[in-house]
Amino acid sequence: MSLARFLMALRARWRLALSVLLAVLGLTLAVSLLLPTRYTATAMVLVDARAADPVAPGGAQPPQASTYMAMQVDLIQSERVARAVIAATGLGRADGPARAKWQEETGDAGDFEAWLAAAMRKRLEVRPAKESGVISIAYTADSREEAARIANAFVQAFVDTSLALRLDPARGSSEFFDERARQLRAALEAAQQRLSAFQREHGLLAVGSDERVDIETARLSELSSQLVALQAQAGESGSRRTQAAASPDRAPEVLAHPVVAGLSADLARQEARLDEMGARLGEQHPQMLEQRATVERLRRQLATESRRIASSLGLSDNVNQQRLAQAQAALDEQRARVLELTTRRDEARVLLRDVQNAQQAYDAVAGRATQSGTERQARLSNVSVLKQATAPAQASSPLLGVNLGIAAVLGSVLALGATLLAELRDRRLRCADDVPELLGLPLLVEIPSPRQGARPSVAAFPALRGPGRTGRT
Repeated sequence: MSLARFLMALRARWRLALSVLLAVLGLTLAVSLLLPTRYTATAMVLVDARAADPVAPGGAQPPQASTYMAMQVDLIQSERVARAVIAATGLGRADGPARAKWQEETGDAGDFEAWLAAAMRKRLEVRPAKESGVISIAYTADSREEAARIANAFVQAFVDTSLALRLDPARGSSEFFDERARQLRAALEAAQQRLSAFQREHGLLAVGSDERVDIETARLSELSSQLVALQAQAGESGSRRTQAAASPDRAPEVLAHPVVAGLSADLARQEARLDEMGARLGEQHPQMLEQRATVERLRRQLATESRRIASSLGLSDNVNQQRLAQAQAALDEQRARVLELTTRRDEARVLLRDVQNAQQAYDAVAGRATQSGTERQARLSNVSVLKQATAPAQASSPLLGVNLGIAAVLGSVLALGATLLAELRDRRLRCADDVPELLGLPLLVEIPSPRQGARPSVAAFPALRGPGRTGRT
């Protein structure tokens, strides 16, 4: 069906279309008048995602804005916030209409507050802004005052709940860190007492100082040098003693002795004189005998002095050996003292490290306990109320004008559809083109309408209903 034919059919069946339109408008008007009047009050809050935790450390990264805003919307619509609103507004009292309605619907079964919270959340609408942290909280109720009161109660419950959700973990962590700090403080004091007792027992003034160890180590090095020198002296004196014991008259120390040197010179002179006298005098000459006796006496003195000096070399070697033994004993004692000091220093350093570790652990936990205590006492919130809900001047539903406008559009569509359906079920000849299309007969004559002058008009053939009949116009 072309548009022109549809318009002709609509003109012919305007009463049907008007009846459908008026029926839809009347039904909409009746339903709108029968529906209860509802009022919607709206409050607005600002949520700053960057200040989600006002007392958090400066290095803490703020949450993602979209995720945080979605979480805040879910929090407003949560049962916990609804229960807080019920407690704040007194809607759950025993003699209230809500409880009577709950008993009527559920037969006093289940949780009343959960049922009421679910019913309140159906009337709650939360709309977050796309590009900002503003959230609109709208609540629909049967009266203006109740809508504004419950909307403001939802705002306050949201602020209190968001603050409590941050403070409750802070309270638990504060108690935990306080108890842990007391334990670590006791451990630190015990470690300090062990270190102090060790210092008093071993006479250590400062654990980290190596002055005493350095002094004892220097003394050990000095004793080692003395021992090396004494070992060289003892070795030399031992060699001289051995050589003097084997050949006393050939020992350098003996030969270098002034007495031995003097006796050796006297002996050489007397022997030379004896040789000279032997060349002049006979062997039995009294002077020869006296000179020979003098030479023998000098030889005996020289041998006696040589043995005496050689024996003195043995005494010197004994002294050197004793000094060597004393130096070796002093070195061993000093080495043991240095080893003991090193061991005590290492043990003291272990105790000092225990104290430092305990101090670091205590400082870390004490700092976290201080921060948790600050968070526990903080009353700062990142939620700000931009607009308090007020009693609305007009009802939010039913909207008579909006409903009638929608009904007019819907009724017009239904009227057009009813007209089209009626025309398809009962086709009429409304123009010259309908004759060959509907009847299958040729159009012989077309009489113009008197109102159109010479223009062709619509021709009607009420007597022609079949292809086998002919008719005139």
